[in-house]
Amino acid sequence: MENMIIVETDASNLNLVQPLWEKLNQHHLKQESNFKEHYAHFTFQKRVEVLLEKSREGDMHIGLVKNKKSGIPVAYCITTINPDKEGEIDSIYVAENCRGQGWGDELMKRSLKWMKGKGVTKKSVRVSFGNQEAVPFYERYGFHRRSVTLEQIPDEER
Repeated sequence: MENMIIVETDASNLNLVQPLWEKLNQHHLKQESNFKEHYAHFTFQKRVEVLLEKSREGDMHIGLVKNKKSGIPVAYCITTINPDKEGEIDSIYVAENCRGQGWGDELMKRSLKWMKGKGVTKKSVRVSFGNQEAVPFYERYGFHRRSVTLEQIPDEER
């Protein structure tokens, strides 16, 4: 753990998470889901556009765990706040070889503290269907299921 550092930054450094985000997208693609087509065509650039739009007139926080020597990120958490002061844990990922070391917990704590400091009135996180193993992690931080949203698959994909 001592060979890692945590860096907290903003939207100007979104590009630093790209390699890890692409691994997360591949993880979602491998899950049992009716929306594989979405992940197959979801590029990092599209994700950046969504995140920037969500945080426009709001704010964005990026927590990065980086290797001290190489500077290569091994974990990240992206959190946004919209103009209504609603915060969301948008994306979190820890490289497989770094799991179980508490990095996800540390990034969550920092994101929640950041949101509190910004006066966020509502906090949320979305978990993709097929990624249910992530739910207990979020529940440890007081997030609970509120509703289930169903989305229709386009005719050409059914």
